[in-house]
Amino acid sequence: MAFAADGKHLVTCSRDKTAKVWDLAAKESVLTFPDHQASVNGVAVKADGKLGYSVGDDNQLRTWNAAGDQGGKQVRAAGGHTKAILRLAVVPNQPLLVTCSADQTVRLWNADSGAAVRTLNGHTDWVYTVAVSPDGNLIASGSSNGEIKVWKVADGSAVKAFNGSPGFQAAASDPPKK
Repeated sequence: MAFAADGKHLVTCSRDKTAKVWDLAAKESVLTFPDHQASVNGVAVKADGKLGYSVGDDNQLRTWNAAGDQGGKQVRAAGGHTKAILRLAVVPNQPLLVTCSADQTVRLWNADSGAAVRTLNGHTDWVYTVAVSPDGNLIASGSSNGEIKVWKVADGSAVKAFNGSPGFQAAASDPPKK
């Protein structure tokens, strides 16, 4: 889910193939975007609150009107990933979106036109998560096998790569698992 810049609305995604805009004061859905053909896995909203973005198991990055008379109407759908798109992030201070996918790639998109900007390759398993640095210069991506990669937004070059697995390890004083 994602907050709208006004702080009064929240955008959510669902397995019911929809993205919704919620009015937080009223605690109710005020808009539904129904055009995905499968589960919706990630959402974002443009800073001005006029456009929403959503990604899902239908391999599409969809742009839709998040406000006004055309609210809930699709503006465009962009393909490029060959498997489910699992997450979506906005690059601050730039008209860019970042997606990650079960196709083992991370993609950058022009948020205004929907055009693909660049594909970041190198993961060897599904890429489940992406994050963008607060200054908008770096992207971090993480895959299900523990690979973590950090990339430059400007040119897509790899900055760092390491394995975050095995994650949590019990300390010697922890009781044994049954």
